[in-house]
Amino acid sequence: MCASTSTGDLTPYSSDYEGYMGNWGNTLDRWCHRAAVVVWPRDQAFANRAETSPAWAVDELTAMASAGDVSGAQAAAATLAPFWDGALRTRAPEERGRISGLFGKALLAANAVADAETAAMLLRPFRIENLTDAYVDSFGKIAGGYGQQWTAELLRTWFGGDQPAWAYGGGQERPRWVADWLPGLCEGLHATGSAGRVAAQRLVDLAWEWIGKDIGTGLASSSPGYRDKKLGDLGKPLASVLTAAAAIGAASTRDTVSGYIRKQEGAVTALEMSALRAAAELPRDGARGEAGFGDLAADCAARLRTRLARPQRASGDWSIELPAGGCTCDLCDTLRVFLEDKSRRTFEWPLAQQGRQHVHSRIDAAELPVTHVTRRQGRPYTLVLKKTDALFAREQEARSRDETDLEWLAAEWNRGA
Repeated sequence: MCASTSTGDLTPYSSDYEGYMGNWGNTLDRWCHRAAVVVWPRDQAFANRAETSPAWAVDELTAMASAGDVSGAQAAAATLAPFWDGALRTRAPEERGRISGLFGKALLAANAVADAETAAMLLRPFRIENLTDAYVDSFGKIAGGYGQQWTAELLRTWFGGDQPAWAYGGGQERPRWVADWLPGLCEGLHATGSAGRVAAQRLVDLAWEWIGKDIGTGLASSSPGYRDKKLGDLGKPLASVLTAAAAIGAASTRDTVSGYIRKQEGAVTALEMSALRAAAELPRDGARGEAGFGDLAADCAARLRTRLARPQRASGDWSIELPAGGCTCDLCDTLRVFLEDKSRRTFEWPLAQQGRQHVHSRIDAAELPVTHVTRRQGRPYTLVLKKTDALFAREQEARSRDETDLEWLAAEWNRGA
């Protein structure tokens, strides 16, 4: 029911007039009071307040259950289901920092309601980044109470399930969480009992599943710059996964990680070196060996020695390899023939616009040391390709970097020449 007075009939309690200012016309602002009475059914009172303040809701659920009204807490929590995910996941950016504080309250409420389905609903909107070692005891208790399958499903949901990172807000927070929190969290959970040990193993497996996908994405890139940066950024998280696996005695996970890395192409050394540099900051005890860093260092050193054993490029060798890139068109075949020619430096190629754009994209994506300029004379225009001296400079830089890395491996991990 609604009764309202039109704005024009209201008496303003304040007004402000500003005359003509030259750049804009005169303006008159008026302020009036309005009031509203909001009424809702008693059985929706808890849900209405909860949607406005999730923190109040979880505190109230815990208080109700602690006072002995567990069934009342379960009934009240059931009214949250229609909107609970949205109430937490669509908070304004300035409010998201409060979610971490709300997480601890939600863990207490989820344990208090003593119902697996209700507890899962309360915790589902959170992300794995909210779980830190401050919540080891609370989470370990919940895992023990609701069982292994419940815990495994919740952890996968917190990792984003099958959704991409952007869909659940993982983004750049995930690598930082794995690097900073995973080892301590797994070690703490492992000490809480059998349920905690299973949860810790699940955490390590999910973290490796995530990082393995990201490693594959980096290795598949045709851009050397993006590939090496991507792999380098994953080095510290990888070291944390191996450290966490060692902390809980997950030798099978360690062996899975090591086996996967050994199967990759030579570019994986960017990942190995980054992980080993992160691991070098760990205490020099048995954990480093149990985590498999020694084997990782041996594999990396072998790859570096293999690269350094190859003959250096002759001064007149201008051959360049074109990465596969998933394209086998005639234009790419022609480009590949030119690039692989040891003596040919320039290529003048009459080509329509669409063809030129394709060649431009292949050269730029692979970051090849080749200039590509269009000479706009005649029809079709001529694409002029020229190999540059950066070809030799890059290879010398790469060789020097490999030599430096091998020397560091010898000093830090006894895996030198």
